[in-house]
Amino acid sequence: MKGRILGDRYELIEKVGEGGMAIVYKARCRILDRIVAVKILKNEYANDASFVEKFRTEALSVGRISHPNIVNVYDVGQDDEIYFIVMEYIDGQSLNELIRQSAPLEVEQAIDIAIMICDAIHHAHEKGIIHRDIKPHNILITNDGMVKVADFGIARAINGATITYGKNIVGSVHYISPEQAKGEPLDRTTDIYSAGCVLYEMLTGRVPFEAESPITVALKHIHDEPVAPRSMNQDIPASIEAIITKSIDKHPSQRYQTAQEMRNALLNYHSQGGAEYTGRRRNDRTIIMAPVDCEGDDSDMRKKKKITPLGIVLMIAAILGLFLGGIYVLGDNFFGDEVAVPNVEEMNIKEANETLSDLGLVMTVIGEESSDEIEKDFIISQDPSAERNVKAGREIKVIISKGSELITVPNIRGIDIQEAAVRLRNKDLELGKTDKIFDAKYKEGLVISQDPYANTEVKPGVSVDVMVSKGERPERVKMPGLVGRTLEDANKLLNESNIILAGVTKEESIAFFENQVSSQDVASGVLVEEGSSVRIVLSTGPGPTAQIKSLEIKLPSDQEYYKVVIRVTDARGQREVYNMMHQAEDNVFAGVNYFGTGRAEVFLNGILDKTFELN
Repeated sequence: MKGRILGDRYELIEKVGEGGMAIVYKARCRILDRIVAVKILKNEYANDASFVEKFRTEALSVGRISHPNIVNVYDVGQDDEIYFIVMEYIDGQSLNELIRQSAPLEVEQAIDIAIMICDAIHHAHEKGIIHRDIKPHNILITNDGMVKVADFGIARAINGATITYGKNIVGSVHYISPEQAKGEPLDRTTDIYSAGCVLYEMLTGRVPFEAESPITVALKHIHDEPVAPRSMNQDIPASIEAIITKSIDKHPSQRYQTAQEMRNALLNYHSQGGAEYTGRRRNDRTIIMAPVDCEGDDSDMRKKKKITPLGIVLMIAAILGLFLGGIYVLGDNFFGDEVAVPNVEEMNIKEANETLSDLGLVMTVIGEESSDEIEKDFIISQDPSAERNVKAGREIKVIISKGSELITVPNIRGIDIQEAAVRLRNKDLELGKTDKIFDAKYKEGLVISQDPYANTEVKPGVSVDVMVSKGERPERVKMPGLVGRTLEDANKLLNESNIILAGVTKEESIAFFENQVSSQDVASGVLVEEGSSVRIVLSTGPGPTAQIKSLEIKLPSDQEYYKVVIRVTDARGQREVYNMMHQAEDNVFAGVNYFGTGRAEVFLNGILDKTFELN
């Protein structure tokens, strides 16, 4: 099959994939000189006439819609017994491959992908098209991260014709909605269910239901509840688990009713900075409490001992000695009660006050200070310090912690990023990471979301990350074909499409004449955003040499006379090389000169009759 030209137009370059219904080839459109993807239906589908007709109708219907997150359908055709569909060629990988390589994906990455899937689904739904087979295999990701949903036409054709081969359920049963598994009528919520299953798999690395047979999996979709995603991946925020749970509800009425609703729920997570409220943690310090005396009568545990006269004498001597020694050592202090000041630092106010009161000391709060180390309402310092001896009734001065010095984060959503930075600096905060995305609601340069949120209390110097609008997404246009054109013509085409010529290099070429474009780094027909750039190579010659080809044309008998016109399109452009009248059924022989490669078009009475390739 490699090297074959389908419909005299699509040259198959190499096989790049194969699915249950089709084989995919990378191909070159010889007319528009662009790379495309060609899906060729397998025999079991190509031999079913009703399916082929349904396939053709649905694929052409999808071909009329255009969206950045949907693989564009360019053409549907037949070459002998081969039925094929021509689509935009995506240079990247499928989501299925990404999941196999990296699951579970990072939460932010999975949400970004899910948002673009929802955008594609919603756009198709608004055009009256339900996909019915959303799965990672049908979701492609370009090398620059753009998500493209494929196979809208094929999925609709299969489901619409209710085709089953080999007693197998068509499509991937791991993402099928309960109503689809039961054969009930479908609406747009069936695609939302499948999108939820895809998000589930991205974040857990597992499909919601698994079993040995497709039928068993389908029954699980109808009757069973999946394992909670967070039980498999604790990094999944509770709000995202809630979005998954709602999207894969068994009852369509309980799901998001539009893909846009699901997208907005995911965007809301982004707009809130992706944070989950977990409450304020208290200081982890362990407070050691003084032992509590147990109530009860311990008189039974004491035993009186009988004291002898000698014991009385010794006791009196000892008391007298202690009395005289105390006077000598303590001097004036002997006549006032003294206590050792306890350590009340890092105790809370109530506990410190009780501790001091029990020793006959008086606690006096002389001030409050902010502290990152000592929790609010706990003692920072005391005077006198611990272990000093003071008289009973002494005042113990303490300073209380106000806790960390916190700053209320200002609301900077909806204001210019420069002004937002000033407001943060005025609050002793820093502008953190700045991400930019396209947004239709906010003008370019305005803050869409912030993390931490507005009115959150944080420490001084904290960085506030923001997401800034790049404005409304620019219109997408097709890259014009520049190869073979002069530099002047190429500039004119690019200006008309609002595309920038970023660079011109020059090389010798035997295929193109001097000052003709010999190549461009973005292929013709590729959809790009307005304002994008392209680089070209300009030929310095010598260019192709002249060649000649003899054409033989057998005129039909429908009319008496025919005006035969031959036009040649080659490296020198387009020109008319033959213009003569002939009778019906004449054999017309014409020799045409051409340069490089091209084509000769034969017109009979002004109508294109046939095309000859010149190479």
